[in-house]
Amino acid sequence: MSFEDSSTSIETEQVADAVPAPANGPNPQRLHERLSVNSQLHISWRQDERSAQRSVRARAIDVSKFGVLLEAESPIPSGTVVSVQSSNFTMIGRASVRHCVPKGLNYRIGLFMPDRLTRGM
Repeated sequence: MSFEDSSTSIETEQVADAVPAPANGPNPQRLHERLSVNSQLHISWRQDERSAQRSVRARAIDVSKFGVLLEAESPIPSGTVVSVQSSNFTMIGRASVRHCVPKGLNYRIGLFMPDRLTRGM
C-alpha cells in the first residue's frame, strides 16, 4: 500500500475542533503552517513482518501540510511506518514516524504523512 492509496476524508467533527496555531509568529525553520487540533486517533504498526501488530490510542495536537504531531502513552520507534485511523477506525492514511520524544508521562510523536488527507484533518 502506498501513501496515495487512501481516499477517505476526515470527519467533520475533527475539522470543527481545529483552531488557528498560536499567534506568536511562524517558526522560520518550518516550511508549512501548523493548525492546532484535538482529535483522537488509533495508530497501528508492526515492528517487523513476523511480529504481532501493535496499536496505541493517540491525540493529534497539530497538523501541517505533510505532518501530524501526536501525543501517546507508548513510544513508536523513528522510521516505523504506521497506519492512522480515526476514533471510529476509519482509515486516514499511512505515515512514517520522524521523531518520538518523552513529554511528561507520554510521548510526542511526529509523523510524516504526505498524502492529501492530512490537509483536511
